[in-house]
Amino acid sequence: MVNSVKHTRIFNTTLQRLRQCCLERIKEERNQLLWKIRSSGQQSQETEDIVESTLREIVSDELQKMQPSLVVNQRNIVSRNNDVIWEFDGLHLENSTETASEELMLEMQRLLYEDLREELIRRELEFFEKEDEYLAQAVLENMNLNDNQNAENDKVWCPICKKGELRENHHIIRCTNCNLRFDAGIDKLNLNFLKSRLGEVHMDHLNRGCKATPSFCMQAMFNLNALFIQCEVCDTFEIVI
Repeated sequence: MVNSVKHTRIFNTTLQRLRQCCLERIKEERNQLLWKIRSSGQQSQETEDIVESTLREIVSDELQKMQPSLVVNQRNIVSRNNDVIWEFDGLHLENSTETASEELMLEMQRLLYEDLREELIRRELEFFEKEDEYLAQAVLENMNLNDNQNAENDKVWCPICKKGELRENHHIIRCTNCNLRFDAGIDKLNLNFLKSRLGEVHMDHLNRGCKATPSFCMQAMFNLNALFIQCEVCDTFEIVI
């Protein structure tokens, strides 16, 4: 009876030492384990296997370190299905050991999973921040693109040289590249009206079934400059403005 109480006390002391050593190891090595889990890219079940295997290795390693100080009468360490089972001088403490071992494993897992959870939350926050930044950048680029497209659509290219831009200033429409020039004040026209007329004559020419590209020219008529559309393929020659 005395031996039984003594052995139980030794067992509890040893288990407490083992627990303390294992938890210290977890605190020291959890960053390395977390990095191993993150870099492996494994699924959740495989991650749990990695954690459990690592924890069991830590328990086994700490037991090996404690062996020299566990010479109490006759001490044997029996490994059964990778579960640690201690026997002290013929006294079987399987149930107590298994329960304590499970509690130890759960506590070590809790320490790890707390870090894993914090890491997951941190990575999710980083993802959302990056996603928000990406969406904001995409919206900005889209706005800039639309602005550029609108600016391009607002431009009226010269129908004669096709290189310059038509601009209106003080009721004068002129090309930035060639000699095309309209006095908008005299002719009662503006740049938007000219743009509309150019679109109309292009469509009229296309509707005639001619796929050739027409050209434009300036000619004087009744002492006024007029813009004409002409096509040698379908013999089109009409005034635009």
